[in-house]
Parts: sequence; structure tokens; C-alpha cells
Amino acid sequence: MQQSNAAATAFYDHAGGGGSFNNAGPTGGDAGDAVMARWLQSAGLQHLAFPLTSTGIDQRLLPNLLMQVNVLLIAKEQSNTDASASSFIANEKEISTRENNVAKIKVVVRKRPLNKKEISRKEDDIVTVDENALTVHEPKLKVDLTAYVEKHEFCFDAVLDEHVTNDEVYRVTVEPIIPIIFQRTKATCFAYGQTGSGKTFTMQPLPLRAAQDLIRFLHQPVYHSQGFKLWLSYFEIYGGKLFDLLSDRK
Repeated sequence: MQQSNAAATAFYDHAGGGGSFNNAGPTGGDAGDAVMARWLQSAGLQHLAFPLTSTGIDQRLLPNLLMQVNVLLIAKEQSNTDASASSFIANEKEISTRENNVAKIKVVVRKRPLNKKEISRKEDDIVTVDENALTVHEPKLKVDLTAYVEKHEFCFDAVLDEHVTNDEVYRVTVEPIIPIIFQRTKATCFAYGQTGSGKTFTMQPLPLRAAQDLIRFLHQPVYHSQGFKLWLSYFEIYGGKLFDLLSDRK
């Protein structure tokens, strides 16, 4: 508002302030009219510029005209401020969205290959993987004993086929949540599956990799000065009992 008032005042003084604009003489009047026309155009009141260049304007009309210019300039500034505020809010939302990109729950499925017994029995591999989905091809029989295959598709956050390494499993599952721990957020990673589905094979190297990354983060100056501490425990829950694997299964 102060800038707009100053602009309107300067405009008034420059234009010849004390009378009609045409009273300043041929040269001064034309210059004043030109300045007035430029100001009116910048304020969006160009439709008022024409009378100034022809018949002039009375001094008594000038305050109301300047008020129109001033109010319009203020409105224009306010509009710019609102736009800036909206842009700022939008940017904040965008940043917040990026920070929350890591889902609270992520389900990753790993397909195991056929084991030796299944291969010896010449069993078929009935699971196929396609990006974040897997399909179970279930052999069935119709009433007339005609064989057919019924397909069941399941989608997850990620599906890993039987050819991926444990390093790849770690990269997809555990690695993304390590930095979140240092934002003082709790994180859990667990394996679920029936006996023989490959849980131990999959999980065995993951804690070691996670510990290496945790220690690496702890040594970074930004976290080293915050007093973070690393605690490890290994336990087993079986048959309704909890066994401490680092204390002789007590």
C-alpha cells in the first residue's frame, strides 16, 4: 500500500499537481498528459486516458482519479501477494508429498524356485511374475474331466522373481527405510510365509546389511552430533514363548 500511495503521489506531482493538466502550457501539458496516460494504462484505467489528451481534466476530479489508480494498484499488489502465497502453499504441499512418498506399509513378494523334490517329481512351476503382479496358474478339471487352467492374479508393491539376489531384495525392501529411522520414525521389516517358502534364506543376510548402513549413517556429522545409539537384539518367538538368541535362548 505504501508503494502504491507513493506512486500515485509522485504521479500527481510529476503531472503538474496544481491545476488542470492543460494549464501547464503546450509542452508541459503534453508531457503531463503523456505521463498520466502511461500511469493510467499501467493501472488498467487506459479508458480514462483519452479525455486527458483532448480536453484536459479538472483539478477537482484528480483526487478521485488518483484514488481509483491507487486502489487498483493496491488490488494488483494484493493479487500478486495472494499468488505468491498460493505458490508457497503449493510448494509446501509438494515438499510434504515428497517427504511422505515412502508408504507406511509396503508388501513385497519373492518367488522361490522349484526345490529338488518338486523337480524330481516333475512338478510344474505354476507361478509367473510380471512387474508388481504374480499369477498363479491353477490346474483344474471340469465336470467332464476336461483339464483347464484357472488364473489368479495378485498385485503387490513389488514382486521379485526366482532369479533376484538377496542384494536386490535388500535394495527393494530394507534399504529405503534406513534413512527414515534417522527421522525418529519407527520401522519394522518382517518375513511371512509357510515352512519351506524361503523366509530364512531371504532374511538371513538382511540384518547384517542393515547394520552396515545404520553404522554408516551414524558416522555422518549431521547425525553423529544428535546422540543416536545403536542397539541390537536377536530373539525368536515360537510356541507362545520368546527366546533371546544372544543369551543362550533364555
